[in-house]
Amino acid sequence: MAEKTRKLAPTTLLILLAVASFAAAAVTITNITEWHVQSAGTPPIVKVAGADVDDNLISVDTQTGDDGTNRTIITIKGYTGDPTYYSEVIKICNKGSESYDVKLVYNGYHPSGGWTYVKYLKLWLGDAGPLTIDSTTEEGTIGPVTVRPNSCVSVPAEVLVTPGAPTGSDLISIRVDVVSTTSP
Repeated sequence: MAEKTRKLAPTTLLILLAVASFAAAAVTITNITEWHVQSAGTPPIVKVAGADVDDNLISVDTQTGDDGTNRTIITIKGYTGDPTYYSEVIKICNKGSESYDVKLVYNGYHPSGGWTYVKYLKLWLGDAGPLTIDSTTEEGTIGPVTVRPNSCVSVPAEVLVTPGAPTGSDLISIRVDVVSTTSP
């Protein structure tokens, strides 16, 4: 019996090693899918110039970025030393047939500008807010606010420019994205 045990032990060990090597082996399965991309037309959530837009104090323009994205360029002027409030810089409108939850997301400032002359910028989304953006703000969000079909929500803004700021040039450039998701 001892002789059978000695012969069985190496055989058992070889079987265990074979099973372990199969368990440790990587298996790759390729399941091919095919993707087609089609244009759905213009998005249901759009940004439009607000009631306060005036070429002298506020301007709203659109352009296509180098990466192909739509960009809304908002230029807002503030009077030095006094907070300047605008009740409707832009409106975020729902042209679709479903409700959307919309929020504003601050994503930093352009490295070519700085907070030298701008003390803060405050943004509201309808009655929500404010989202205060200043030199200490790394990230920020306001909302969500539900925008129903065929309706708009106003985006008021307030800016404080410090005395001594040069006139006629951009003091800072920041990025605030409008993020929308379908409302439950």
